[in-house]
Amino acid sequence: MNVVILDTGCANLSSVKSAVARHGYTPVVSREAEIVLRADKLFLPGVGTAQAAMDQLRERELIDLIKACTQPVLGICLGMQLLGRRSEETRGVDLLNIIEQDVPKMTDFGLPLPHMGWNRVYPQAGNRLFQGIEDGAYFYFVHSYAMPVNP
Repeated sequence: MNVVILDTGCANLSSVKSAVARHGYTPVVSREAEIVLRADKLFLPGVGTAQAAMDQLRERELIDLIKACTQPVLGICLGMQLLGRRSEETRGVDLLNIIEQDVPKMTDFGLPLPHMGWNRVYPQAGNRLFQGIEDGAYFYFVHSYAMPVNP
């Protein structure tokens, strides 16, 4: 399987590459159109602010490339936020608008934000993204924004 991690200029690429490799894949890090478009699976990682990330995508001329992708794309951290329409971060940031959904700041429910730490995940039954991952598996989180699910 041809797995590509998009070099966005705003991500910890070595961490993502190591995590993907631990699952038996040999990921390629690239921002070359011919490599990205031929990927079977594409990872869109991101760290930092939505505005800085969008600036990097523009500077690297990656916005049209990302929008041209038809294969499954997994946004990691800020990468997931970038797939949305608009972020509430810093008075509003226009995003890629691949998923027609705004990305609001999470409700804190009296808990600290950003949400940081290890938490158990219980996916919906039949969710292919979590295929092979047991209920209650631990995931590490660092985020203050989240895209609503089926609003």
